[in-house]
Parts: sequence; structure tokens; C-alpha cells
Amino acid sequence: MSFQELPFLDVFKDVSGGNIKTPQKEFLEEGDIPVVDQGQGLVAGFVNDRSRICNAKPPVIVFGDHTRTIKYVDFKFAMGADGTKVLVPKVESDTKYLYYTLNSIEIPAAGYSRHYKFLKETLIPFPPLAEQKRIAGILDEADALRAKRRESLAQLDSLLQSTFLDMFGDPVTNPMGWDVVALGDVLDVKGGYAFKSTDYLEEGVGVPLIRIGEVNRCDFESRKLAQLPAEYLEKFERFVVRNGSILMSLTGTVGKNDYGNAVTLKGDADRYLLNQRVAELIPGATLVADYLQGVLSHERVKTILTGRSRGVRQANISNKDIQQLRGQLPPLDLQRRFAAIVESVEQQKLHQCAHLAELDTLFASLQSRAFRGDL
Repeated sequence: MSFQELPFLDVFKDVSGGNIKTPQKEFLEEGDIPVVDQGQGLVAGFVNDRSRICNAKPPVIVFGDHTRTIKYVDFKFAMGADGTKVLVPKVESDTKYLYYTLNSIEIPAAGYSRHYKFLKETLIPFPPLAEQKRIAGILDEADALRAKRRESLAQLDSLLQSTFLDMFGDPVTNPMGWDVVALGDVLDVKGGYAFKSTDYLEEGVGVPLIRIGEVNRCDFESRKLAQLPAEYLEKFERFVVRNGSILMSLTGTVGKNDYGNAVTLKGDADRYLLNQRVAELIPGATLVADYLQGVLSHERVKTILTGRSRGVRQANISNKDIQQLRGQLPPLDLQRRFAAIVESVEQQKLHQCAHLAELDTLFASLQSRAFRGDL
């Protein structure tokens, strides 16, 4: 079955205007009205002022003009500030179908520029309403399977957090009475190098470079990373890191706390180069890497560390801030027991991730067939 295609502007209306937009600094952790912005998560925060509720009747589609995120919103919400666009159908249609359609469109990446201009130039496959509902129903079922798998992965992460607290207690209050040390006494901190963007390879595969964004997103797929010439491995050997290294970004967005997390490097390359404002944390003989990551990933520890940040537009912490941070030091055998549990859970996560990848492939296939009229 072939579908007619309609210009984007014949299908969608931008109803963002006339609504109060809430800046991130005014978000509450809890409240009556969820805030939907252009970030990755569905809900970014809350407000209580009912005058901020978006005028558009749900369901609607929210598009991130800077981020290219697309969200289906079927509840009353307040709009985030810069870059949040609210779209509703101009013609009789199924909004969930249109949401899946937009998600299937390849929108060019233009950095932090605006992307709505690209969306406006697209064509929307537009079958009869009954067919739209049928397609949306099939994709809903496939997407629900993916959501369950992601929930299982989140539960495994929660299990590790609970296990950490059971074994070691709160790392800030130290209820077990472990020895307290400055981290600089039990680990080394190695900073990155200020590689120039003019050195990046335009084509071909070189040595992947890990920058702030990759650490903040915990995304180390080498094909997505900037590439440097292969000879840089020898020339900048001091700044080489490998899988299993613990990394921390030292710069983030003011008020967002998207930095200061310790993450374990898990990618598909043998070696990487480390950019400036990213640190590698190298545990000494009395410190186990998995325990260190557990401590530094604890929200209260992270709050203490990032509370030392400096900067106006961007918040920064230094190697010295990490070294001066004081923390509990449990017995080495207990840290190793925790590491064994982490390894077991990580194996389960690998299995779950493999299944999720299969479901993602299935969903992409269904989506492609649906908008070709072959489903």
C-alpha cells in the first residue's frame, strides 16, 4: 500500500506561542505540574503555578529545537524555556502515529543551532486514519517490549546501589566507622591534553578522542567520537586510556550537575586519547576501582564535590578538588567482594543489553516497513 505524502506544515501546527516558558533555574524537584523541555528525559522538573500549564490540549508532540528530541506528551504540562516547541495536528490524524513518524525522520545535526527549519522541509507519510491507528498500535507494542528491557537494566543499577549501601553505608556519614582518608592519598589523578579540533581526521578511522560530552553522556562508541591521527598514540602516550579506566568530566553546565560523575570506560576500541577537562582516576593498592566508582557516583558525594565548582557560564572542578575530597576507606577484602558482585551484575546487564539491541533492531524494521506501507 502506498501512502500519500503531505508537507510538514500541512500536517502540524506550532502552538508554542502564548505560553509561559519556565527556565531550568525555576524547576522544582517535586510539584503539581510536570515541566517538559528539550532535554532527553520526558519530565525535567516541576512547578506549582497553574498559569504555566501549556494551553494546548494533550496529546501533543514536543520537539527540541536544539537537541532534536521528540516526545509524545499525553498529560498537562508546563513548557521548558529555550528550544521547546509544542506541535499539534492541523488535520484529522492519530497523534501517536505522527510521533512515530517524526521519530523516523533523519534530521541533520547542526550543533546547538536550531533544527525546526529542517523539520519544516520534510514530507509526512499520511495513510487513512484507521491505518494510522493500526500502525501506532503495532509500534506501541514493540516499544513497550523495549521499555520493559530498559526497566530491567535500571533495576540492576538500583540493585548495585542498594548493595553498596548495605555493605558500606552512607559514604558521607560513614556509619560503619571506617578509616577516613583524602582521596589524593589513595589514588592518582591524570588530566587530559588540549588537543586541537584542527587535528581531527575528517575521514577515516584513527584514535578515538574522549571529550567532556562523552563522559557526561557515558557514550563511548568509537564511530561517534572525534578521531586523531594514529601516530598520536606514541606522541601523546601519557594521555592514552583504556577500557576499564575510571573517568570524570571536570566541566559542566551551571545548575545542571551533568559533570563530576565517575564512569567506567566501556567502548569498542583498544585505546583512546583523553581530552582536556577530563580526568582519569587511578586507584592505588588500597582502593578497588568498583568501590571508588560507587563512592563518587553517590549523589551526596557528588553534591559535595561539585559544590566546590567555579565558573560563571560553566562550572568547573579541578584535580585538586578530587584529591582533597575525604572519604571512608573500608577493608580491601570487602571492596573486592563488592567488585565481584559488580562483575556478576555487569554480566547480566550485557545479556539484557544484547536483548535490547535485538528489540531495537526489530522496532526499526517495523517502523521502516510501516512508513513504506509494507506493514
